[in-house]
Amino acid sequence: MNTPLVYEVTLDISADQAAEFDTWLKEHVREMLALPGFREARVLKPEGAEAGAERRVVQYTLASRADLDRYVAEQAPRMRAEGAKRFGDKLKASRRVLDLEPSAAPLALPGLAPPPEGPRCRNCGTPLYSKFCMECGQKNHTYVAPLWNVLHDFAGTHFGFDTKFFHSIFPLLFRPGYLTREYCLGHEERYIKPFRLYLFCSILFFFLAAFMWPSSGSDLSPTAINEKLSAPAKQMSPEEKTKERDAIQKSIRELDAEPGNAAEKAFARQMLVDELARLDAPTTATAKAATPAPGTAAPGGSSSRATDDADFVRVDEPRGKSKLAGSDNRFIQSFEYVKDHQDEFKKKLKDNLPKMMFVLMPLIALFLKLFYLGSGRYLTEHFVFTLHYHAMLFTVLLFVMLIDFSGAHLAWLAPLRNEAGTVAGWYLVIYLFLALRFFYAQGWFKTFLKFCLLFISYFIAAGLTFATGVVLTAAELAPGS
Repeated sequence: MNTPLVYEVTLDISADQAAEFDTWLKEHVREMLALPGFREARVLKPEGAEAGAERRVVQYTLASRADLDRYVAEQAPRMRAEGAKRFGDKLKASRRVLDLEPSAAPLALPGLAPPPEGPRCRNCGTPLYSKFCMECGQKNHTYVAPLWNVLHDFAGTHFGFDTKFFHSIFPLLFRPGYLTREYCLGHEERYIKPFRLYLFCSILFFFLAAFMWPSSGSDLSPTAINEKLSAPAKQMSPEEKTKERDAIQKSIRELDAEPGNAAEKAFARQMLVDELARLDAPTTATAKAATPAPGTAAPGGSSSRATDDADFVRVDEPRGKSKLAGSDNRFIQSFEYVKDHQDEFKKKLKDNLPKMMFVLMPLIALFLKLFYLGSGRYLTEHFVFTLHYHAMLFTVLLFVMLIDFSGAHLAWLAPLRNEAGTVAGWYLVIYLFLALRFFYAQGWFKTFLKFCLLFISYFIAAGLTFATGVVLTAAELAPGS
């Protein structure tokens, strides 16, 4: 039968070290409670210490004698050595074990009835001593939850957006490696679980990016405009012409507001104006006006020339039919389709980015496992580190995207648009280095070497993941797939 017991540790510390010792003891007790079998602990400050010393008594409640024996055999030497190494002969410790008898009747004065039994869990019947059942974890409440509580529980269960969010987001952003260390020490209930935190941050980022990327990330470079105007002309209805005219006029306004090289902007603006003229009167003269002079190159490095069709301009159109056209090879057919449907491909590739991240993160965890073979950590711990870092990454990118989007509409935020990306990039790099240093607790030089290896490995893994995503996206879009 497993009988709970109390493992009591009496600690006498020199008075001049008492303040530092209390800070250390608090963290030490938290680490002890993360070990198997330790249920709870309380720290007492009794009298009785020798002159010039202060006494602390820590009482740990364990589930069974077997848990205590396992602790003494496996963990006790390491845990005791930490205090001895830090405080030396200024710390004295003694220990004893007290058995508990939970079935014993409570004591009462003669003539007085024993105190009434406390509440029990409505799910499993275990006596309740706090807000949650210590056996099944159900919350202690005796009423049917109102609608607000149901909605709050739903948001907390599926999105992790509860009070834990505010306890998690600030350490995530400003204390590199802290959340990972807390989770691996067993302090799980204080913060959002790593996977749920990553899921919340990534979903929020990609959801807002779907609305903000088209506005803040529109390509108004001369090369992109030239390629857009090089598309074959087609018959358009009056309504389509009106929409196209409004879109071009909007692009002109955005181009005027965008900072950049004056010559490139003037060239791009002239091309848009020429496109407006061509839209209203698609004649040969207009098409020639939109084409740079022979032998000249558009800013951005792409050369343009007129084709046999007088109504539109093509960019670098190859002579004759492609040798790959009409091939029976499915791989070649996929990329031929992508070549003719680039907008559809880019949209689908953007939609597949979250899936690519689920492939990339296990690869990074494997690299961490390889670089820290001697740390004794499981692959799961490295994966948790990766989840926390990428949750922070998406949160920082979300702020950058919000600044970029706001700067396009608010003049006083415009100067921040050019600096936000640079600051965020350096912050992500420095954060990763400090997180490795704090979580794996190795020296600065070792951490720097492994940081460099990880930095290189990250780009290799990201490149392989992206290339695989491009191929699979192309295959997914090909007709008949």
